[in-house]
Amino acid sequence: MVSRPGKSDPLDAVSAARAALSGRAAGAPKGRDGAVAIRALMVVKRGADAERTRAVNQARSLILTGPDDLRARFARHSAAALADAIAALRSRPGDAAEYAVRVALRELGGRAEFLEGLDELIVPLVTARAPGLLSLYGIGSDTAALLLAAAGDHPARLRSEAAWAHLCGVAPIPGFVGEGPAASP
Repeated sequence: MVSRPGKSDPLDAVSAARAALSGRAAGAPKGRDGAVAIRALMVVKRGADAERTRAVNQARSLILTGPDDLRARFARHSAAALADAIAALRSRPGDAAEYAVRVALRELGGRAEFLEGLDELIVPLVTARAPGLLSLYGIGSDTAALLLAAAGDHPARLRSEAAWAHLCGVAPIPGFVGEGPAASP
């Protein structure tokens, strides 16, 4: 495949830098409105979601190898129910091993609960930015927030499904190279 002259990432970067330094660049900085806040909270939420999964997995491991009463109490809990239950667990003085396991489980439960607080911050921002979006079938707060974060400050540029596909990097690539069409398999 023959590439067009001047179309490489390093050359594009140099060209953009020269345009910015000379004043020819017409780009606008990102705004400081809801899209930035949504984007920031979704980055934190992604990390918190991974942390919650790790915390629940660690808690299950501690329960499996921990005292019999804790194993019987938490054996069949779902991930969400387990996170809530261990966050409310109280440590009781007594056997050092059981006390340590209870303290560790309570700490892991607290880590898992952080995720719920983020949703309480994200939903009002999404509602303020796009009031009707959450009422659409199949659109929850995470999907709406990701859509608004991807659209950014200029949602008008998404005039069609094709424009959205190009923004997301999933637009179909033509099946030919050079002058003629490629042979179909």
